[in-house]
Amino acid sequence: MGLLAGIMATLPAKPADTLYFDYGIFGRTLSVSSLETFAQEGTVDDELTPFFNAIPPDRQQQFQQVLTTPIDQLNLDIPLAFTDPFLLSQWLYTPMGESALVRVGKLIQTAGRLNGQQAIRGAILLAAADPDGLSLLNIIRAYPTEGIRFNLLNILTLINAVDTNRKITETLITAIAQSSAAAADSEPNIDYEGLPVLAQTGEFTVEQRSLVLSDLERDRTFPVEIFLPANLDAVQGSIPVMILSHGYGDTRTNSTAIQTAKTMAANGYMAVLPEHVGSNKQYQRDLMRGLNQDSFEVMEFINRPLDIRFLIDTLERQNATNFQNRLQLDQVGVLGHSLGGYTALAAAGATVDIKHLEAQCAPDQDITHEQVNVSLALQCRVLELKSSPDALEQLTDGSLADNRIGFVFTLFPVAGLFGKDGMSTVQVPTVIIGGSLDIASPVAVEQVAAFKGLTTDQKYLYLAENLSHTAELTRVALEITHPDTDVVEGFSKTQERFTDLIITLAIAYGNVYLKDDSAYLPYLTSAYVKAVSIAPVHFHLVRSIE
Repeated sequence: MGLLAGIMATLPAKPADTLYFDYGIFGRTLSVSSLETFAQEGTVDDELTPFFNAIPPDRQQQFQQVLTTPIDQLNLDIPLAFTDPFLLSQWLYTPMGESALVRVGKLIQTAGRLNGQQAIRGAILLAAADPDGLSLLNIIRAYPTEGIRFNLLNILTLINAVDTNRKITETLITAIAQSSAAAADSEPNIDYEGLPVLAQTGEFTVEQRSLVLSDLERDRTFPVEIFLPANLDAVQGSIPVMILSHGYGDTRTNSTAIQTAKTMAANGYMAVLPEHVGSNKQYQRDLMRGLNQDSFEVMEFINRPLDIRFLIDTLERQNATNFQNRLQLDQVGVLGHSLGGYTALAAAGATVDIKHLEAQCAPDQDITHEQVNVSLALQCRVLELKSSPDALEQLTDGSLADNRIGFVFTLFPVAGLFGKDGMSTVQVPTVIIGGSLDIASPVAVEQVAAFKGLTTDQKYLYLAENLSHTAELTRVALEITHPDTDVVEGFSKTQERFTDLIITLAIAYGNVYLKDDSAYLPYLTSAYVKAVSIAPVHFHLVRSIE
């Protein structure tokens, strides 16, 4: 109640009664009451008719449902917690929330044509507190100025940017698929489909150990899970180490990470999962409880790769006493998802290109296809470190790199902040995987651009059709792009095989680049992913892009 009272005290008392649709000097209005009548009764009156002339009846019914249905009931996989006014307020007042509101406020403005940032936030929070729930109509009703202005020029610019992004991605898919197919045709004619699924071939019993590491120099304590063969004597030669770096808002103990780590250990690896404590799930939970003022600690851009370094240092100190001096620590693999992909690349030597990032993050610039990128809200926060020259220098001078990193394997990495020059400093074998439906970290401006910047000969780019940033986002994207089909059901049925493919590839790359075992080279081919990919997620592999 105190929160809502504070909101009401800072906003005008009169709610919106008119919707303004501005296109330069031209415009049209619609009363909120007309929209309410349609939402409640389905009646399209004379005022609403011009807006609905081109909309089929079935779409009108869908719009009526969307207007009045609380967003947590719209099958959008939105957590129930994010309809709570307090939790929403906690997030909307973070730097990332503020940034998102400013961008949306360019599209949806106040009656006086000002950025709608504060009005949108107030309307969302008041609607969330409404007994009828957080619906689109309740947000409109709660908008705290006498009218809501939709800047159609900006909205159309955004639509065009989204469409440009879509066309660029489609062109990329076509080109990469053709290149991958040509490479597959030229590769040795063997039974790729008959190659063992390495995710299912582990022969060693697995042991799990838990550690808590304390880096006194950084005043940073974080837990680590270790999975390794229970009987080290049963493993021939040294034991390669794989470090798995989780993404933003995730945790080391997510089910996929644990499955991957156990499988790697069963195949003779030590798999290590550090918790990045300034950007994990617990940090966001603390925000929702009012214990943090942010969802992400900006120093994580530095702390994450330093976590990797401190972890390897710790393993070196413990190698003789705890692991029979069997660990191979001069060549370590790092696997990372999303922000974990950033972590892996930074630890391998990638540096942040500040000028490139400033150009991407300028708030007043025109909307381009490169700005249709949710991860920019995260990446642009690097610029906050400009007030700390020492921290910024670490990001730009390569001092976060660790020469013990032997190869990196990244899924949907947040990599745009490196720019072409920043990626050129990575000189270890590098795998980058991107998805065609990823809007959180779009493949064209994040993964493909990063891949083009690589100068190492040992570089691999996988593009996966019909795949988004996570399994949950993939289902949402497929429902939008393939409505009224069984594609989503098909993805759910084949998701386990897709996970097995990723784990198999990670082990195969580790065997080649950490164990120096050329017997696994057939897995690193276009022909292999062509043979084992299954609908709706088809993989294509290229080694270069013009």
